[in-house]
Amino acid sequence: MRAAILAISLLLPLLASAGPAPYYQWQSKADGTVICRQTSPGHGWELLNGQPFRDLNCSMPAGRIDRPNAVPGFHPQPGR
Repeated sequence: MRAAILAISLLLPLLASAGPAPYYQWQSKADGTVICRQTSPGHGWELLNGQPFRDLNCSMPAGRIDRPNAVPGFHPQPGR
């Protein structure tokens, strides 16, 4: 019983490290309208280019996230 409690307590921080889902541009097959959503709006829509975005306007690419240097424990990685 103690081993199970220990295992659960060690795995809980991993669940808390999840980030938000990225947004994608979707294009209507009917009239070509482009919208920005996290998941497919349904039938009749196709993924436009597959590039992920950070915001709901699809204006900030998700490939690079700039964080301030004042965040404790943050160390920028080369090439990112």
